[in-house]
Amino acid sequence: MTERDDDREFRDLLAAVERLPQSVQPPRDLWPGIEARISGRILALTRRWIPLAAAAALVLLWLGRRGTIEPAGAWEVTRLAGRPLVGETPIGASGTLRVGQWLETDDSSRALIFVGDIGQVDVKPGTRVRLVEARATDHRLALARGAIFAKVDAPPRLFFVEMPAGVAVDLGCAYALEVDSSGNGLIHVTAGYVELQWSGRRSIVPLGFAARTRPGVGPGVPFAADAPEVLRRALEAYDFGNGGTAAVRRALGAARSEDAVSLWHLLSRVEPVLRGAVYQRLAVLVPPPVGVTRDGVLRLEQRQLDAYWNAIRRIAWRRIILHDMRDIDPRTGLAR
Repeated sequence: MTERDDDREFRDLLAAVERLPQSVQPPRDLWPGIEARISGRILALTRRWIPLAAAAALVLLWLGRRGTIEPAGAWEVTRLAGRPLVGETPIGASGTLRVGQWLETDDSSRALIFVGDIGQVDVKPGTRVRLVEARATDHRLALARGAIFAKVDAPPRLFFVEMPAGVAVDLGCAYALEVDSSGNGLIHVTAGYVELQWSGRRSIVPLGFAARTRPGVGPGVPFAADAPEVLRRALEAYDFGNGGTAAVRRALGAARSEDAVSLWHLLSRVEPVLRGAVYQRLAVLVPPPVGVTRDGVLRLEQRQLDAYWNAIRRIAWRRIILHDMRDIDPRTGLAR
C-alpha cells in the first residue's frame, strides 16, 4: 500500500491551481475592510508566532543535518529542555544515543532524537525510550513509557517503535504515541499511515485516526479523531472488554460514513455470524467499489478486502486533506 495515487491527485490539484486566473479585479475598493480585519488580528498573530517559530527551528535543524555522518550504531540527540539523560549522563547541548542505551526525560525535560537521516522523534517529558537498532534497513526504538512525536520522511517499513503492547510500523508518516505505566498504548496519526502489529494482529491507522493497544491483546480497531463517543466506547468494549455482540451492534448503530475505516477493520475480527451485519452497514455508509462482492468480503478474500480498503482510505484521505477547500461526500470522496 502506497500513496502514489494520492500524490497523483495532489499534482492534479496543483495543476488546477495553476490554471486559475492570475488576477481578479474586485467590484469595489476592498482595502478599508481589509485594514479593519488586519488590525483586529494583529494581537492574535503575535500570540501565535512564538510556537510557530519554535516548530520552524526544529524543521531547519533536521534539514540542516540531512546527509551528515553519524557513528555506527548510534543516533544524535539534542536537548530541548531541562535535563534529559542518556543512561546516567545528562545531555549537554547535544549527545549520542547508542544501541542498547536508554534516553530518559523527567517531568520538565525534552529531547530530540535524529532517526539517522530519515526523520526525528520529539521525546516528551516523563518518557523512557531505548535505541534498539540503528541500521539502514531497521531504525528501531522501544518506548517503555511516556510520549513521543515521530516524523519520518522515508519509504515504508524502515522505522519502528516497539511498545509493551505491540509495534508501530511507519508507512511514511507522522504520529504521536504514548504509553502509560501499565503498558497501554495510544497512537494519533497526523500524516500518512501507521501499522500497529502484535502477534499476527494488525491495525492500519490513517491520517486523522487513532488506535489503542493493550498488553496481551494488541491493537484495537482504529477510530476517527472526531468519532462519536458511543462508537469509541463500543469499540473499546469489543476490543478490550469482552463486549461481544452487543458492543458490535452499538458500534454499527453509531457509525457514520466517516467511520468506514473502523467497520472495515471489524470485518475480519467479528465472528462469522456478525460479519454479514458489519458488511451490510459498511456498504450503506461507503458503497463497495466495482468488483468487490458481498460473498467475497464475507469469505475474507484478501484481494476483495484490499480493494475495499483502498477505496475507503482514499475517501478518508480526501475528506481530511481537502476539508478546508471542498465539501467532500464521506460516502464517495467526491466534492458535493
